[in-house]
Amino acid sequence: MSRGEIPTSALVANAQAGDADAREELFKRYLPRVGRMVAARLGVPRNALPASAEDLAQEALLRALGALDRFDMQSPGAFAAWMETIVLNCVRQQFHRVRAAPERCLWQRYGDLDLRESFFAGGGSTPSASVASREANDRVEAALLELPQLYRTALVSRYVGQMTHAE
Repeated sequence: MSRGEIPTSALVANAQAGDADAREELFKRYLPRVGRMVAARLGVPRNALPASAEDLAQEALLRALGALDRFDMQSPGAFAAWMETIVLNCVRQQFHRVRAAPERCLWQRYGDLDLRESFFAGGGSTPSASVASREANDRVEAALLELPQLYRTALVSRYVGQMTHAE
């Protein structure tokens, strides 16, 4: 069984036991999701995120991995829900820092957009399929960003965090 096929619960257990490879795999697996969570929390389309938003995504992941010893995997979606809470806290803390120092605002758009693949959903194997997929994702994302925060949170939890309806 390859690392990509290992369930998140097993990766978390291995990482909690000190497996550095499991921690790395969790980081790689969750970085794209956390990037999408940050974009949804900021109310910004993924393709308009400044490069500094990736720093926030990485900070959230590093916080989670650093606190794994205090995490209890109670259900298959517990890690995704926990990550979403950490992302929310990181975004809130960032807004507090920005408010405290407006001259250092990280969320101003200066054209330093980060368009790496980690922020985009996987497309087809052809360029036209990839463009069509991005256009569809952009339309869905635009509709999602128009929703009130409560509904957006529920949909982000379900589809970005990949939580079940019960969770």
